[in-house]
Amino acid sequence: MNDDLRISQPHAGTRTETASAEAELAPLSGEDRLSSFYAGCPVALFTTTPAGRFIDANRAFARLLGYADHTQFLDLPVPGFYADQRQRQEIMRILDQEGAVHGYEVEFVRLDGTRLWVSITARAIRDATGRVARYEGALEDVTPRRMAQDLMRLSDQRFHLLAKATNDTIWDWDFTTGTVWWNENFERTFGYRLDDLEPGPESWTGRIHPDDLERVSRSIHDAIDGTATTWSGEYRFRRADGEYAYIYDRGLVLRDATGKAVRMIGSMMDATLQRRQQILLGWQRKVLEMIALHQGIEETLEVLCRDAEELSAGRRFTVLLASDDGRRLLHGAAPSLPASYNKAVHGILVGPRAGSCGTAAHRRAPVVVEDIATDPLWADFRQLALPLGLRACWSTPIVSSKGEVLGTWAVYRSAPGAPTPADEEIVRVATRLAAIAIERARAERALRESREQLAKAQEVAHLGSWSWDVAAGKLDWSEEQLRIHGLPSESGGVRPDAAIACVHPEDRARVAAELEALLWRAGSGEMAYRIVRPDGATRWVHARTEVERAPDGGPARMLGTCHDITEQRQAQRALQEKEERLRAALDASATGTFRWIPATNELDWDENLDRLFGLPAGATARHIDQFTGLVHPDDRERVLEALDRCVHDGADFDLEFRVVWPDGSVHWLLDRGRMLRDAEGRPLTMTGACTDVTERMNAELALRQRADELARLTEALQRMNRELDQFAYVTSHDLKAPLRGIANLSQWIEDDEGERLSDVSKRNLELLRIRVQRMDALIDAILAYSRVGRIRVPTEVVAVGPLVDEVVDLLSPPGGFRVEIAGQLPSVVAERALLQQVFMNLIGNAIKHHPDKGNGRAVVSCADAGSHWRFTVADNGPGISPRFHDKVFIIFQTLEARDRSEGTGVGLALVKKIVESSGGAVALDSDVGRGAAFSFTWPKALV
Repeated sequence: MNDDLRISQPHAGTRTETASAEAELAPLSGEDRLSSFYAGCPVALFTTTPAGRFIDANRAFARLLGYADHTQFLDLPVPGFYADQRQRQEIMRILDQEGAVHGYEVEFVRLDGTRLWVSITARAIRDATGRVARYEGALEDVTPRRMAQDLMRLSDQRFHLLAKATNDTIWDWDFTTGTVWWNENFERTFGYRLDDLEPGPESWTGRIHPDDLERVSRSIHDAIDGTATTWSGEYRFRRADGEYAYIYDRGLVLRDATGKAVRMIGSMMDATLQRRQQILLGWQRKVLEMIALHQGIEETLEVLCRDAEELSAGRRFTVLLASDDGRRLLHGAAPSLPASYNKAVHGILVGPRAGSCGTAAHRRAPVVVEDIATDPLWADFRQLALPLGLRACWSTPIVSSKGEVLGTWAVYRSAPGAPTPADEEIVRVATRLAAIAIERARAERALRESREQLAKAQEVAHLGSWSWDVAAGKLDWSEEQLRIHGLPSESGGVRPDAAIACVHPEDRARVAAELEALLWRAGSGEMAYRIVRPDGATRWVHARTEVERAPDGGPARMLGTCHDITEQRQAQRALQEKEERLRAALDASATGTFRWIPATNELDWDENLDRLFGLPAGATARHIDQFTGLVHPDDRERVLEALDRCVHDGADFDLEFRVVWPDGSVHWLLDRGRMLRDAEGRPLTMTGACTDVTERMNAELALRQRADELARLTEALQRMNRELDQFAYVTSHDLKAPLRGIANLSQWIEDDEGERLSDVSKRNLELLRIRVQRMDALIDAILAYSRVGRIRVPTEVVAVGPLVDEVVDLLSPPGGFRVEIAGQLPSVVAERALLQQVFMNLIGNAIKHHPDKGNGRAVVSCADAGSHWRFTVADNGPGISPRFHDKVFIIFQTLEARDRSEGTGVGLALVKKIVESSGGAVALDSDVGRGAAFSFTWPKALV
C-alpha cells in the first residue's frame, strides 16, 4: 500500500447520515437496506483502497476512534491510525499472502491522542484479473481484555519481569493502602532515586506540570469514580534536573465485586522525543508561514522566542539584531525579560568582553557563560542580570547565507549551568529560522528603500518612467509618471490608448506617429510635447524611449522616461520676456550699457549713453580717453584709479562721478561694471551700465542741508530746556523762600501774641499757613507738570500690584476707608516714578474728595484692551457731573472753591500728561451720586 497517498472523499455510493425524513420513511430497496444496516451496525466496519485511502466506514467505527462521524477522518491517511507501523506492515503481508486476517490485535491512536487495542478481521476483495480492488474489515475493542491480561500476568510477581523488559515506567496504585509502587525505569527515565520518593500518589501528582495537573487529576478521578476500566492521558512530568518530559500514560482500573475501584495499574511512556520533534516541525512551519506571509520582523521574532520558551521550560530567549555597520546590537525580541533590561542592553557594542551576545557577535561563534556571577565576560553587565535572577546565558550568532552576522540568539537560565542537547537543538533551529526572517526583512527593507529613493528621485527630478509589454498590451506607469499626468497614484496606470489620449490634441498625431515608427526601427528616440491633465492644465514633457527586441527582431517591450519640463519652458519664456522688459526699461529709464576692452582700450556703448553724456545720438565714444575727457576734472583722477583697480585687483567698477556736457552743464552718473577674465585671470572685457543720478544727488544734498539745520535746532532746543530747568529751579527756590518766611512769621505771631489774639485773628493766621502750604504744593505740581515729557529716565518692568500697595501705604487712608485690588494686576514697562505718580493722584483724589471717609472705598482693577492694559480706579464718592468731565483734566481747574478744596488743580492734568506721553489715554466715567471711575491705558507690547 502507498502510505503517502491521502484519503479521498467518499465514493458516490456512500450514504450520508443526515438523510431527510421523507427519504427515511420511503420504502427501501435491497441496496438501501444493506447500506442502512452497514451504517447502523454496532460492529465497527470499514472499507479501504489498496493505496491506503478510506472508501467508507460506519458510525461504530467513527465512535470507536473518537470521531463524531466518518467524514472527519476521510482526509487522513490510513497508516496514521496505527501506533506501530510494523503491526500494519505485518497485517498487509498476511492479506497479500493469505487474502484474509482474523483477530489480529494492534494498537490504534484515537482522535484525542489516546490509544486502544483492537482486533482486526479483514479480507482482500479482488477483481476479475485477480488484483486487489479493496479491503473490507471490522474492528473490535480489546483494550480492557489486553490490559486485564497484562495486569494478570504482572499481578503475582509485581510486574518484575515485564517491568524489566519494557522501556516504560510501570506503576501500581493501591487505593486501600494509599501507596504507589514504581519500577526501576522510574529512576532511569526521570532521575529520581526510588528510595527518596513519597510513598503515596503525591510521588506522581507532585511532579505533573502545574498547567496539566488539574486536567489530568480530573480525568483519572472520573475514571476511578465512574465505571471505566481503563484510563489514558498525556501530560508533562518533571524530571530530577527540573526539565519536563512529555508522557503518554495508560492505566487499568481494578474493581471489587461491588464495582468499587481498589487498585490501578499502568505504564508511563516517555514520548518527549517524538513530541519534541512534532512541536519543532510545527514551530518551524508556523514561523516559515509568517515569513512567507510578510509578517513584521518584530512580530516574527517575538513568536519565535515565545514558542521556544514553551518548548524549553525554565528558559528565556532573546534576539538582538546587528546594526547596519555591525558595531552594535539592537533589541529585537525578548518577550519574557523586563523592558528596563531590554532598554539597558539596546545598542551594546560588539567586542571581546561584551557579555555573551556582544562577544558571540565579535567571535562569530557560540559563547557559553555558565555562571554570570563569576564569568569575566559579564563584568560590565552582571549588575543588570543578577537582580533579575539571570545566572546563565548562552549566545549564538545568527549568520546570513553570505556569512554576515545578522544578530544573536541568547538563552537565559535562572540557575548556573551549561546547555543540554535539547537546548542545542532549539538553538540550531531557532538561529536558522531567525536568519531567514532577518535576511528576508533586510531584503524587503532594502527593496523598499530602493523603491522609495527611486520614487523620491523621480519626484525631485520630475522624471517619470513607464514600460509597455507590446505582446500583452500591458502599460505600467511609475508614481511620478502618474503625478506628472495628474492621475492618482492608486490608479496604477492607464491603457495604451488612454495614454495617447493624455497628449495635447495638437501634438497627438505627431507623438503617435513617432512611437509607431520607433517600434520598427533600431535605436531610441526623444521628443517634447504637451499633455493635458484631467483638471484641464497643460504641461510640457520631454520623453525618451527605447525598444527591447524579441529573438525574432520584433518589438518585445518599450521603455521610456517622461520629464516634466513645464517650469523650464516657463523659465525660458520668462527669460525672454524679462530681456524684452529690461531693454524696454533701459530705454525708458535712460540707462546706457557699455563694453570696454582693456588690452586695446576700445570702448563701445549704446545710444542711451550718448544722451547721458549730452552727445548727439550716434556720436559714441570709441576709446577710453574719449570717455575720461568727458568726466568732470575734479573727479577724473578718482575714475582712473577705480578703472586701474578693476583691471589689476579684480575689483568691480562702482562709482558715482560728474560729467560735463558740451553745453557746460554738470550731471551726476552712477557707473557699474564687472570685468570678465580668462582661465589665467587676465582681464578680457568689462561690461556695465550707467544711470543718471543727478536728481538723487541733488536731493541728497538738500537732505544733508536739512539734517544740518535740524541738528542745529535740536541743539538750540536742548539748550533752551537746560535753561528752562535752571529757571524752574531758581523760580522754585525764590518763590518757596518767602513762603517759608510767611509761614514761620505767622506761627511766631500766634506763639507770641496767642493770648491777646482774637479767635478771628487766629483763624486768619491758620488760613494764611494753609494757603502757604497750598502754594508750596502748587509750585511742586507745576514743576512736575513741566518736566513730564522733557526729562527721561530709564524704563523698567514694573509689577503694578506691588506698586499700588506701596502707594496705599504712602497715602495712609483714614480709618474705615478701604482701597482694594480686584483680580491680578499685570506688569508693564514704565518709568516707575511717573506710574507711581499716576496711581498716587487718582487714589489720593478718591480719598481726598470723599465726604464720608469712614465708609469710603476705592477699587483698582485692570482689563485687557488689545495692545494696551486699561487700569481703572473707581470710588463710591459723590461723583462728577458729565458737564465737568473735560474740565477736570485741565491744569488749575477745580470743581470747588479754593477755600473749600485742598487741591491745586494740577493732579489730574499731571495724570493726563504722564499717560499720554507714554502712549496711553485717560477717561472718566461718572455722574453725580454714583461715584467716579478714572481709567487710563498703558502699552503692553514691550513687556
